[in-house]
Amino acid sequence: MKGIAYRFVLLLLLFPLIAFGVQGSYSSKDTVEARLKKAYDYKNGLQFGMAVNELNVAVRTADTLSQRAFSYKYLFKGYSLFIELYLDFNLDKDLEVYEFLCETHLKPGLLDGGDARFTALKALLAARKGNFEAASENLKKAKSLYGKDDGDIILHYIWYYEARIALLQKEYDKAIDLFARAYPLEDPYEEAYLNSGILLYLSAAHLKMQHYDQALSYARKAEKTLSAHNFPRMERWKNQQITAVLRHRGLHREAERYQQKTDSLKDRYFNPATLKYIETIGNHNTSFFKDKVIEKYKAETLKQARQVNTSKLISIFSSVLLIIIGILTVSLYRNSKIKLKTNRLLLKKNQALRTAKDKAENALKVKARFLSTVSHELRTPLYAVTGLTHLLLEDNPRESQKEYLNSLKFSGEYLLNFINDILQINKSEANRLKLNKAPFNLKQMLAEVAGSLEHSARENNNAIILNIDGNIPDSVTGDALKLSQVFINLIGNALKFTSNGEVRITGQLVSQEKNHVRIRFEVKDNGMGITAETMPHIFESFAQGSTQINRKYGGTGLGLTIVKSLLHLMESDIVVQSIPEEGSTFSFELDMETSRELPPSSGPTEQDTAVPRDAVTEETDFENIHILLVEDNKINQMVTQKMLSKKDISCDIANDGYEAIKMAKKKSYDLILMDIHMPGISGIKATEEIRRFNKTVPVVALTAISLEDNMDNLYQAGCNDIITKPFKPEVFYKKIRNNLRLNRK
Repeated sequence: MKGIAYRFVLLLLLFPLIAFGVQGSYSSKDTVEARLKKAYDYKNGLQFGMAVNELNVAVRTADTLSQRAFSYKYLFKGYSLFIELYLDFNLDKDLEVYEFLCETHLKPGLLDGGDARFTALKALLAARKGNFEAASENLKKAKSLYGKDDGDIILHYIWYYEARIALLQKEYDKAIDLFARAYPLEDPYEEAYLNSGILLYLSAAHLKMQHYDQALSYARKAEKTLSAHNFPRMERWKNQQITAVLRHRGLHREAERYQQKTDSLKDRYFNPATLKYIETIGNHNTSFFKDKVIEKYKAETLKQARQVNTSKLISIFSSVLLIIIGILTVSLYRNSKIKLKTNRLLLKKNQALRTAKDKAENALKVKARFLSTVSHELRTPLYAVTGLTHLLLEDNPRESQKEYLNSLKFSGEYLLNFINDILQINKSEANRLKLNKAPFNLKQMLAEVAGSLEHSARENNNAIILNIDGNIPDSVTGDALKLSQVFINLIGNALKFTSNGEVRITGQLVSQEKNHVRIRFEVKDNGMGITAETMPHIFESFAQGSTQINRKYGGTGLGLTIVKSLLHLMESDIVVQSIPEEGSTFSFELDMETSRELPPSSGPTEQDTAVPRDAVTEETDFENIHILLVEDNKINQMVTQKMLSKKDISCDIANDGYEAIKMAKKKSYDLILMDIHMPGISGIKATEEIRRFNKTVPVVALTAISLEDNMDNLYQAGCNDIITKPFKPEVFYKKIRNNLRLNRK
């Protein structure tokens, strides 16, 4: 049996020589490329003998190419692949032969970044021999050889080899970081093989550090990649990783299933007979190349001995060498001066870029502060406008006056919505938006949003249809306020561009695993649709397709911009499908956690978003209610006092925080309405002082600032609730009613 195996090995080694005789079939670089590709495939499929055969043919064919540049290039590739092949099969012995042959055929400029990559590979070879000092030197050299013109691919290979060295040194944190930076590797021959290997190296490093979740995660990722390929070595390694993690978790049955897969691959590819066969082929092939190298250099030595016959030749060569050294010295000096000049220029450019970056960042901060200040200054007089308009409408004006007052009310609300949209975009650009996750009733929130837009739907004779999958859990965890803003903008946009039609809101359960669900939402209308020319621009700020559309339908053109930024914050994205004159569909998917806790109210808390349908249906007797109004603006004092008197609520007025503290000490109030921005001390400080001697009286912040900016500060100071000016009267009364009830309880 051994004799048969030996003859088979010799046949494999002789086959390239026989095939080499038919030069007409293997005389082009395309043939060499094809042979190299096959060799990689055989290597990764654990067919060692076939891989060696293909490589031998490729190397001998490359040696016959007429263009020496191509010949050297493919010879270098072939010898490099021999190294990788032998490393994969743990045949480290005598790799110096192939290393030497690679260095012999690696010429400057032959391959982009070839010298840097090969030097990094040499570092790995040194590390595998335990010579970590040489490995470190080669890594430094590889990084110095790497140039930006070589591209990111070469840098990724340097990180890849450095990561493998870190594993050998048991520096697992460093290895994980380097593998993560190297992934994914681009390679024309074995990209999938290398990247599945990186994933398994990451899994192995995490396993060594007892990071079992990460180890299993990377092994599972590798499993997905390997499912489309036949890589037995990687498949066995993957099974070993998963088996180890499953055993640690106590999942012995599943671990045994993966262990059986590992054993099956071992019996097929890694049995003693196969390993002996691979070792025999490897040794014979290496011996062949050793003999070839020795013969080549014997011939070269003899040739040199014949040429160097006289001292004259030695003298000539010495002179030439000195001249070359002189030229190189001058060249290096000039290059160093050029490099120094370039470095100085780069330093200046970098400094200019830093200055420009700082200016841009400062400009963004100034813009954010400006918009925040302007919004407050606009909201304050706008409160007076909307409040006075409401009071005038309540005083039974003449029919001729109602039209003007309603127009004034509409304009005030439109301006408020515009200010809110501008602030939302500003927060998004400044990365100030954050998710405030809490349990809420998803179905109830959608019903409330749809209900709040019923009036808008009736204006264009539209119907809102809500279709929610019954399998979707009632209670989920997320940011109800921001999700409701998404739906209000999408549904409002659909209603605006649809007449005599319908807007359908659909929620479909995509998947559910333990306490996580993935839900697909759609807002579909049968309105005017979106043209192909307009589609690329619909998510841009202030974009509405055309001036004619803006004049006909109105709006700021910020709604879809806000939707996209909010969904991006929720790690989702919006997808649009539209046919002109037939309608549009906006869809997105969200991953959400389910919650056992079902809150009493799941809708948004900020009154500017939507008014629930029952906001004004419940009447409350406000008789004998006495409120302290803390407000420094005289017009706002008048407006708020008038609105309170409409409900028979009496109030005292404090012009600043100091006065409010004194009045709260002297007199007992049912509720305090506290402005935030005031001269003297702020409403926050005044609330903190009041809480020192009165823990029970409800304090409701009445402010023109944005809720998202200051909500935590207000609640920490002792406020029970917040009303943002300008507010809708029905929300104002509802907030007062709710806080009075809580106080009575």
